[in-house]
Amino acid sequence: MAPAAPVPPHWSTEPPGPWYRWRGYMVRWLLFGLVVSVFQPVADNASPIWLDKVYQALVGLIFGAACAVVFTLAENRFNTPRVNWKSWLIVLGTWLLVKVSFVSVIAMTG
Repeated sequence: MAPAAPVPPHWSTEPPGPWYRWRGYMVRWLLFGLVVSVFQPVADNASPIWLDKVYQALVGLIFGAACAVVFTLAENRFNTPRVNWKSWLIVLGTWLLVKVSFVSVIAMTG
């Protein structure tokens, strides 16, 4: 039996904005930042190793969040048709920009 009124599609008909698909990007970048930072070697110092690993994990999560914000804005601004090679170019550019920013801030603060 057919419905009396047509059912609208379940997806949004609004044009995607600058934060389109940000949740998926955020999860991927957070996971990347966490894995890359936790598997770094620990400096030989007096603090316990678990404390160094927690610090590395927190820095990795902050790095991943920053990458997710930059990537989401760049992907939705410069690659709306989602061309594969442009996405990978934006990934590399995002990583490089955020990494240089993080290293510069760490170097300036101490």
